Amino acid sequence: MNPIISLIRSDKIIVLTIFIFSVLINYYSAYRGIFPMDSFSHYDIGFRILLGDHPFKDYWTVSGPFIDYFQSLLFYILGANWISYVLQASILNGIVSVTTFFLFKKIGLQTLYSFIYSICFAILAYPSSGTPFVDHHSTLLSVLAIYTFIFALQRENYLIWFLIPIIFAFAFLSKQVPAFYFLLIFVSVIIYHFLLNFNKKTIKILVSLFVSSALTLIIFILFLNIFSIEVSDFIKQYILYPQSIGANRYLNLEYDLQNTILNFKFIYLVFLFYSYIIFKSLFKDKKFYTDLKFKIYLISLFTFIALIHHTLLTKNQIIIFFLIPLFSGLAHIHVNKELKLKKYLSLFLIFLCIGATLKYHLRFNVERKFHELQSVDISQNLDAGSINKKFNNLKWVTPEAQNKQKLVEEIKYLKEMENLLKTDVSNKIIYTHYSFFSVILEENVNSPSRWFPQDGSAFPIRGDKFFNDYRKLLIAIILKKDIKNVYVLKDVSENMFTDYINTNCINKISDNKNYKKFKINRNCKELN
Repeated sequence: MNPIISLIRSDKIIVLTIFIFSVLINYYSAYRGIFPMDSFSHYDIGFRILLGDHPFKDYWTVSGPFIDYFQSLLFYILGANWISYVLQASILNGIVSVTTFFLFKKIGLQTLYSFIYSICFAILAYPSSGTPFVDHHSTLLSVLAIYTFIFALQRENYLIWFLIPIIFAFAFLSKQVPAFYFLLIFVSVIIYHFLLNFNKKTIKILVSLFVSSALTLIIFILFLNIFSIEVSDFIKQYILYPQSIGANRYLNLEYDLQNTILNFKFIYLVFLFYSYIIFKSLFKDKKFYTDLKFKIYLISLFTFIALIHHTLLTKNQIIIFFLIPLFSGLAHIHVNKELKLKKYLSLFLIFLCIGATLKYHLRFNVERKFHELQSVDISQNLDAGSINKKFNNLKWVTPEAQNKQKLVEEIKYLKEMENLLKTDVSNKIIYTHYSFFSVILEENVNSPSRWFPQDGSAFPIRGDKFFNDYRKLLIAIILKKDIKNVYVLKDVSENMFTDYINTNCINKISDNKNYKKFKINRNCKELN
């Protein structure tokens, strides 16, 4: 065999190719249009951690502390800029895509097909967001944990079992849900597995899982203590408060034809085909229920249901289309057993997967047609480097600016705010959806929350039972940081600040179309 051909065919070259492609495709997407609220959600925070801030005590957060710290590490190593910001999401995209390739290979899929489906997976996994995003992080880390579980079922390696709780912990600390759904899937399937195979090895596995879980919890508590983060604040912000948000969303949850089925028609199509194939090939065996492939099917079924439900609940519909290549690859494994039609079924799966991947790639990654960018023309863009050189080559297209004139106005406004805030050298708080001012000003802007939506989904608003807790956090920041001035930019309502502070503690000294400026009165009783 030609040595060049042999090299190309080797798994090492294939794995490297998948990883590099996964990283590059995510970078490509991350530079095309943004949501100011979501795309920058960990940008300022990652930098603020370098300046000494920590979640739960210096800002209210309902998700993503793991992402915050990981981003801080990347900023520390590579500097705070868009390139290092996107790297986190790109690395995870590469890791999960490569692991997808190994999974397909391990359970019987040929190298070429494993490669094709893994590449499609890489296109549809993280690039739809591009930047670090809690739903993507939690979902893909959970998928990685499930992959590890499947590998563990194949091999008698207790180290693999040991890794599962650790990966789940990172997923949960990215976002509670969907990690919680995947944890339920894991527990359900492992109970099923142990009921079929309870022996001395089972006890060793349980011990391995318990030790790993206990050590992970202990290390996390020690981590909180090292940075003087109260466990009660973590539980309050990360566990209890999000439950109330979730309860409200359940009240408005609707299962209609368009949102439940038609928006995910290719996922349904591939999964139904997968179900048909596995019933045809696997259920001929009377003991099919003991087969690893059946357990993988159960995991796939539960994953399918959980992620459809999650997207309906959160309306983050872009996160689950990677299920198309995943289910396609799993179905392809069983096609070989359908001897009469295997050639045609293989072609059907490949073309369906590639076609759907191209469709969603063009829609979500290239044109950015989802959520608030649905009606935005991506061709109407400006280089974000005109805001700050840290954003060089980022296509500035936002929901707030849907044509060139509005884009020019938006960028002009942001430059004016940057220049204004630079002139104020005092310790200050800035309220805005544009969570990048800490980085471009190279100072801590001390925002008490990661972002400021009006519906109370990111922090408690008036009437919420956690309202006073958030109020105490804000007052603590003002006192600890010796805050002199508070700026509320035009994209945020001033009541996001004024609702939490007595009127005798603040004086409004500027009120114009672009911002409102408040001076803190330290002589008031509340701040003494």
